[in-house]
Amino acid sequence: MPSPPPCSFDELKSRSGPPYNAWGLYGANDELGRLNLITEEAVRRGRDSIKHGICINLNLPLSAQPLNPARKGLQHEIIHRTHCNDDHVSFNTQTSTQWDGFRHYPYLNYPEKGSYIYYGGQSSDDAKNKAISRNGIQNYATKPITSRAHLLDIVAYRAKHNLPPISAFDGNTPITLDMLEECAKESKVVFESGDILLVRTGFTEACLNLTEEERTELPKRKVRNYCGVAQTEDVLKWHWENGIAAVASDTAAYENYPSPQSPSIHEIFLAGWGMPIGELFDLRELAKQCEKLQQWTFFFSSMVLNIEGGIASPPNAQAVL
Repeated sequence: MPSPPPCSFDELKSRSGPPYNAWGLYGANDELGRLNLITEEAVRRGRDSIKHGICINLNLPLSAQPLNPARKGLQHEIIHRTHCNDDHVSFNTQTSTQWDGFRHYPYLNYPEKGSYIYYGGQSSDDAKNKAISRNGIQNYATKPITSRAHLLDIVAYRAKHNLPPISAFDGNTPITLDMLEECAKESKVVFESGDILLVRTGFTEACLNLTEEERTELPKRKVRNYCGVAQTEDVLKWHWENGIAAVASDTAAYENYPSPQSPSIHEIFLAGWGMPIGELFDLRELAKQCEKLQQWTFFFSSMVLNIEGGIASPPNAQAVL
């Protein structure tokens, strides 16, 4: 069973401030949020889940096409210097596989419409100021996102039960709490405080099955719909009470997008709880190996770019089974 959270979900709902916020539960100046749950014990549990010594990459190439047209893709230049080569790389940190940091997404309507407040009450002016490091991505390097993790393979679960695949480019078919719970049960996944959750939707495969022209047009749609986890209170409660320290998926926003309600999971997880959200993780090989070995729990490690005040980062993530 997970260790008790710093407060119950019902207590979380009744706190002052924006909805479901966990501000101050780990100290007034906390910048780690749910990463505080990754204790030495949690890391040792991850180590103990290594049964085969199989290491699996979870990162798409940095050259992957951005799904947001406002983001610049990878620019790579090789610099020849007489006897050797260097290279220069420039990219938006949310171009490909990524962790969202706590300065990426705020509460949008607190305390009044038009006000943007980040984790711990950080103001929008502070969050966009490069000279201020508070809540920056460097905290993910200081406290590496490394622990035991579980894969909930919704693609395999639905196929096993003769259910149609989740529609990757439709935000109207969310992954419900029942799906998460039943998939976890069938995969013999039992959560404990400090664990990391990976959810496979099939989004990566759907993107790769498009033609190059279709992939180019995908982010240009008037409404960029993407599949993901349902944004319901029972789903929030499940994440909170299971002690999950970080979440990631192979889709564009973890939750179904655009958000059908306010506040969104991005608002609650990043600005409210201080919980990292991973997007566009490559879970294809991991899913194959988990199915082959009948093991959906493993050691997970991630070391981000140590950029003071940074907004996001490639995860440099791997699973070890």
